[in-house]
Amino acid sequence: MTNTDKPTRPPRPVPYVMDEEQAGLLARLSEDYADAVQEIQDRTPHASVVALLHAVHAHQAQRVFACDPRWRETAGITEVPEDRADDVAAALALLQVARDDLEGLEGALLLAARTASTRTGKPLLTFKKIAAALGVESEQAAQGRYRRKVGNLNGTDSGLDGTP
Repeated sequence: MTNTDKPTRPPRPVPYVMDEEQAGLLARLSEDYADAVQEIQDRTPHASVVALLHAVHAHQAQRVFACDPRWRETAGITEVPEDRADDVAAALALLQVARDDLEGLEGALLLAARTASTRTGKPLLTFKKIAAALGVESEQAAQGRYRRKVGNLNGTDSGLDGTP
């Protein structure tokens, strides 16, 4: 294909696309926690930061596609959205808020995973299950992540809880 040929589709505006399993997990959690989302956003304004950053990116990506005649028709864009430099700068400034929120959330979820179940008295998730959920290669890697995010392992967090 030469530079003058019309491409068949525009580049993907979002660099990360969920796989089928992740999309299914998101759909299930969205349904299970739909009532809590608005309450969390009202109570914790920074919980909306990541969604807003995506919205700014989507607007700018649409603008980029609209400015290039090769993509405009293929992307179905009829007019060029306005340039929003201040919004892009604000989104960049909020990236650290989003990173900090996700860091804290990961620690809180890891702690919840290793907190004893009221039903069984054993941790909610084994390090093997945590490793699988995080996509890390081993239980030891999951334990290391736990130590970095939460603190030292205690007796219950030794990974020797006997559950699969």
